[in-house]
Amino acid sequence: MLVRRRLLGLLAEAPGPVAVTVACALAATGAAIAMAVALAEALRRAADGQAVGHLAAPLAVAVLAVAARSMLLWVRDLAATRTAAAVKLRLRDRVTRRLLELGPGGTAGRPVGTIHTAVADGVEALDAYVGFYLPQVVVSVTGPALVVAVLAVVDPVSAVIVGVAVALLPLARPVFRRLLGRRGKAHWAAYEAFAVKMLDALYGMTTLKTLGASGRHGERLRAEAARVYRATMRDLAASATVYVATALITTAGTALAVAVAGLRHADGAVDAAAVLLVLLLAAEAFRPQLELQNYWHEGFSGMAAADGIFALLDAPAPVGEPAEARAVRGDGGPVQVRFRQVSFTYPGSDQPAVVEVDLTLPAGRTTALVGRSGAGKSTLAALLQRFHDPSSGAVEVDGVDLRHLSLRQARALTAVVSQEAYLFHGSVADNLRMARPGASDADLTAACRRARIHDEIAALPQGYATVVGERGTRLSGGQRQRLAIARALLADAPVLVLDEATSSVDGATEERLRTALAEATAGRTTLVIAHRLSTVAGADQVAVLDGGRVVEYGAPDDLLATGGAWSRLVGAHAGAAR
Repeated sequence: MLVRRRLLGLLAEAPGPVAVTVACALAATGAAIAMAVALAEALRRAADGQAVGHLAAPLAVAVLAVAARSMLLWVRDLAATRTAAAVKLRLRDRVTRRLLELGPGGTAGRPVGTIHTAVADGVEALDAYVGFYLPQVVVSVTGPALVVAVLAVVDPVSAVIVGVAVALLPLARPVFRRLLGRRGKAHWAAYEAFAVKMLDALYGMTTLKTLGASGRHGERLRAEAARVYRATMRDLAASATVYVATALITTAGTALAVAVAGLRHADGAVDAAAVLLVLLLAAEAFRPQLELQNYWHEGFSGMAAADGIFALLDAPAPVGEPAEARAVRGDGGPVQVRFRQVSFTYPGSDQPAVVEVDLTLPAGRTTALVGRSGAGKSTLAALLQRFHDPSSGAVEVDGVDLRHLSLRQARALTAVVSQEAYLFHGSVADNLRMARPGASDADLTAACRRARIHDEIAALPQGYATVVGERGTRLSGGQRQRLAIARALLADAPVLVLDEATSSVDGATEERLRTALAEATAGRTTLVIAHRLSTVAGADQVAVLDGGRVVEYGAPDDLLATGGAWSRLVGAHAGAAR
């Protein structure tokens, strides 16, 4: 019920087209009544033995009514389509903006395929529901009432019969809604599950082939496709049941009304023209309800998808804007980052990811975070980028809590190069300007030279205009990594986070990148997340994490001399290398 009320509220997105849709539909009903009355009058005149010339006027009115009705229905459908398009545009915009507001912290627990299905297919499935069904609800009540009122003037008995039969359809609709609702939601759930697995297969095609698992995964896809087929057939069976019940009520009501009118004509209570009028108007009385039923079936996929759409819109953001945003000093110099007694537990988890971390990243210095997988390194980087807020404690930049900064400013403080460099489908220049939209060609070239990638870009078919493909598939892993480094350099943020930034390059390129990164980190506060200890070289200090806690912190050589956790990590790394 709440979802239906919210969908009804979507019509406020296009009040003009909605009003036109309803007005044209009601006017079309009026035209149908005019046509029926004109034909009945022509029959009456013919029965009275009037000359053919006297039939011309009512027949002309009937022809004009038919033409007007056709035009009105065309305008109605056009307005309904415009309504749906306007609603979908605004709704898709709201969902997209909400996804961007949620960020990685708010969408991490949702499969990408589920989100894609809701935003793309789910919004598109609302077309029939918001454009045609919801406006038709008004028409389905007002139109039949108008027809029955006209029938009451012609033959009150037939009017009562038609009115009762028309009223049975909405009374039966809750039963139909429950039947179609269960089947429709099951169908959408099956389709969504299939879409998720298909998207996984497309993204992981190379891995599936490499592992020889494409056949097994194909069997799973076939099983999901069969599940969609079964759900579709059950949905169609439910729809067929509804159509049969609706047709039975409609046919029985029309036949009974006409039969009664015929008997009353035999008794002399009404004339033959009235019987014809009853026949034509009874059919018109049922038409709005039948159209409503058709639109309901066509739009129920949208109803089923609406749950996922509104779940995204209602998802709580992991972080929010402050009531009054403060600012970090903007002199362009290096900044100090402080994790002050920071603890954080991911939503839905029982175990904290980091516990009472008290760590300072000195301004203009490089700090390395090391530790086993799951120690909390990436969590601290996510807190620094304000994808989440600490459960307790604070992350401060130059003494200002990140929660007191606007999200835009908080995230502009940090540039990140992760171990999995993500490139968007577009040109090299487009991907670079993600970091700084107003960057000149000279700026792009300078950043790429520092990242040791300019010569390779220049050798591409269109140079910086070369399209890199989805996720940068037209570039090698090392090229993608260096392009991501160039993008981070172009952002020129005061804090640089390197998450195994050289992990996808060969030895010779890694050495060149070390020189470039040393140049980039000079005078900049840098956080290096290290899984390979070779990436720690050149760090001013090291923080060793274990179980979400900082167990050691200091200069690498000093820690090595203590024989503690850092020393053991170095020893284990050296042993593995041998």
